[in-house]
Amino acid sequence: MKDTHEYLVDTKFPEFNLYDEKRKYITEEDIIGKWSVIFFYPKDESPGCTLQSCSFRDKYEEFNNLGVQIFGVSSDSVSSHKRFKKRHNLQYSLLSDKGGILAESLRLKKNLGFLPARVTLIVNPEGIIIYAHTSQLGVTGHVRKALNEIKVREIKI
Repeated sequence: MKDTHEYLVDTKFPEFNLYDEKRKYITEEDIIGKWSVIFFYPKDESPGCTLQSCSFRDKYEEFNNLGVQIFGVSSDSVSSHKRFKKRHNLQYSLLSDKGGILAESLRLKKNLGFLPARVTLIVNPEGIIIYAHTSQLGVTGHVRKALNEIKVREIKI
């Protein structure tokens, strides 16, 4: 599927208040002042989502060395995220968007009308979305494209 979320580029990331896998609230204040990659994925433990999440895990040090934090977001529960993170040794926070409130506020389009969107966003320290990539099937491309975009812009804190 072609990128369908370009409308988000140059817009402010919305206010949000979501639990991470440790039941700690993460808000928009946690992304202000830092570069962030925020990727939305459909479901913990599904084959594509596991591959995508583990791809971010495998490139975590590269993102971290560039001063970029990573957040994964799905509508799965906090306990599901906790199991998923532990099982796959994920170093970054997973946010529980119960009911898809954050996805809805970003107007993320569902694939085929029912599958939650697979969208990766890069947010600058001012809270502005500078990049959006959508692909339901090219799951590892999200990581590669986000990392390339960061390197091209020479993002470094």
